[in-house]
Amino acid sequence: MSKKKAEDFLEKMINDEAFKDSVINIVNVKDRIEFIHRQGFSFTSDELQNAWFLMQIAKPLSDTFGYVS
Repeated sequence: MSKKKAEDFLEKMINDEAFKDSVINIVNVKDRIEFIHRQGFSFTSDELQNAWFLMQIAKPLSDTFGYVS
């Protein structure tokens, strides 16, 4: 499980339309999680929520101050 994997997953969901569609089109939650794991992403729900939260904070900061990592 990894914070980095959660960040990578979110980036792929944002930037790869085909991947996002594949994930979204899996209706069963268990099947969706298994698909995500097969794609090389392993993270907890807390790691995913934290990564999403940090991305939401970083965007306005980046817009205001330039690149923020």
